[in-house]
Amino acid sequence: MADFPPLAPVPSPAVRRTIPSDDWEACLDAWMTLLSIRLNSSDEKFQDAAGADLPASFLESFYQYAAAGDTVLQSGTKARKLRKLCFLTIRRYMLSLKSPPDALFNWQLLGDICCCYPSSNALKSLMSMAWEMHHEKISSSLEKAKSLVIQQLPTYSPAGNSVIILDIRRLTILASVLPPCGQVLMAGSDFLDMLTEAYQSKNTRPELPKILVANVYVGLVSLLKEPSINLSLLLDQLFSLKAAAGVGTPNIKSGPTMLSDLVCSSDLLQRLDKYLSCHPQKRGQDLLSSLRVYQAEAKIFHHRYQRRKKTDKGKEPSSGLQIPEELHAHKMSLVSQVQDLFPDLGSAFVVRLLDAYDENPETVVAQLLDDSLPPELQGLDRSEQLPPPAESKHTHLAPRSTPPAMHSPTLAPVSARNNIFDNDVDIAELSRSDKAKGKLRFGRTDITADEVLADRSEHTAQKAAILSALAAFDSDDDERDDTYDVADVGGTVDNTAGADDADSQAKNPATENIDIVLFRAYKSNPAIFSRDSVTRRSQPRAQLKRETHMTDEAIEGWAVMLSRDPKRATRLEDKLAVDAGGAGGGALNQPSLTATSYRKPRPEDEDESEDGDSSSSAARGGRGGARGGRGRGVRGGGGRGGRPPQSGEQGQQNAHKKKEEHKASRANHNRRQQRAKKIARGGGLPG
Repeated sequence: MADFPPLAPVPSPAVRRTIPSDDWEACLDAWMTLLSIRLNSSDEKFQDAAGADLPASFLESFYQYAAAGDTVLQSGTKARKLRKLCFLTIRRYMLSLKSPPDALFNWQLLGDICCCYPSSNALKSLMSMAWEMHHEKISSSLEKAKSLVIQQLPTYSPAGNSVIILDIRRLTILASVLPPCGQVLMAGSDFLDMLTEAYQSKNTRPELPKILVANVYVGLVSLLKEPSINLSLLLDQLFSLKAAAGVGTPNIKSGPTMLSDLVCSSDLLQRLDKYLSCHPQKRGQDLLSSLRVYQAEAKIFHHRYQRRKKTDKGKEPSSGLQIPEELHAHKMSLVSQVQDLFPDLGSAFVVRLLDAYDENPETVVAQLLDDSLPPELQGLDRSEQLPPPAESKHTHLAPRSTPPAMHSPTLAPVSARNNIFDNDVDIAELSRSDKAKGKLRFGRTDITADEVLADRSEHTAQKAAILSALAAFDSDDDERDDTYDVADVGGTVDNTAGADDADSQAKNPATENIDIVLFRAYKSNPAIFSRDSVTRRSQPRAQLKRETHMTDEAIEGWAVMLSRDPKRATRLEDKLAVDAGGAGGGALNQPSLTATSYRKPRPEDEDESEDGDSSSSAARGGRGGARGGRGRGVRGGGGRGGRPPQSGEQGQQNAHKKKEEHKASRANHNRRQQRAKKIARGGGLPG
């Protein structure tokens, strides 16, 4: 049986400072080579040789110094590769061996490993599988850790060493990565009671209360996490903390306590409330309500622990693929092509894939469909989104050199200001200039019309302009008459027939068809035309609006006008009856034709056209008066149907109109009789 070459532990930082850089590089290469031998060996050889191999000393020393922040083991290409090989080695030892060494499940080693790989999904999966396979060994190691903390915490002093603080931090990080470890820590009351007493102690460092509260918070929250939720243990621990703080008793402590720090500085109550809302319990709800009251009383002693945001100065080292703040439109189009097929992927994750595959969306889609992404891309967050574009705080002006110092106080010449009147012609200046050439004169002049006509200096240019204008003029082109154009009239020209015109309605078959549809609906159900919101939202009204293309107000108005016009209702009834007796669809329905022959207008028609309804009534009254006695219907109104006499200008106009109406029956007989009487009185001779 061939054994693996042994691994020397990592020296302490003090010893490492004395090692030359070349020798240290050789040490890193040797460790990577030895770890690669263990990883590349076959399963059979690994099972045979791993039993006698003891890599725990090397792993414990490596992770102890790496978790403490040793930059030599964290930075550099070889250091990062060594960290990766160490993780793969411990994974193979934990999961491949049937009975791995107990030293690999030491709580200090597990805590240091969790400190070296924060927020790593691979680490969480490894710890979960290790707990399922070897939870007895991990639990026994945690019990030893609890006993160690209980023994060393009472003897802690600020001036002493800080080993106990590092141990509590290891337990806190281990419980946050592996929740079952937190449940083991919260089992029993001795560990929690010791942490509570240490919190109330006055001889502690300022950072110790925060470390203790963080450990208790992680342990209590782990009791609410899957797969093994233990609500009863959580309530028991909260009741013990409540009793220690004296909540609800006369001797309640006025200062901060472990319980007040938990409920005021963390989201423990929010998590408990969320769980109880899905799984209600009387005991838990009563405890939650009392803790809410205690939180309101003790919030003046605490504030929420929030991680302070660091100011991004752009000086941090690159941690992977970089995403520019502003992406080109071409890159965004490629992102949209990939997201059309995979809408669940975040835009930032798609950008990282495009950068890795030379902005080829076809290759990215093929890799996603085959699920063959490399490990460095598989571990990325698939739902990561691009940050919103931030406003730039820097100007994009080109850099300019510093202007040289001026040796003299001379001022730069002031540029002349311009305005819109700079190109105007000044007549006074023009008269004094040589450009006038004697053509510009003021006052009376001695030049005559003959001299003006005799001036032939501009004759050629003027003649050419006149001939060109005549050539462009077409004498045969008639000018269009735009008298009645809308733009010239200044209003709206109504080219449509009036809505009340009977002839236009008779000539418009669409209007007749709409009337028939509306009348049929009116005959079948008059309630469709009601003016209320229920009727307007009803299905029959919606069907009627689709058939007629009319609004609710127009349909209701049509019904009102139909009820006021019996003749229209009778005409529609006749058309509906003719349609029912014919072949359907208005086969026997003929449009009403108006008479085209001339008819003398009756007096009542003239009165209606001039005076409206009042004149028509007067004409009817006049006819009644004529039957009762001549003239009485107009002047006295004593006849049947007469009306009282009208005074003023309106009465004179009506009287004159009646006189002109009956003049034809008597012609000029009365006038001739009066003339004959006058001649007889004068002796029978005219004049």
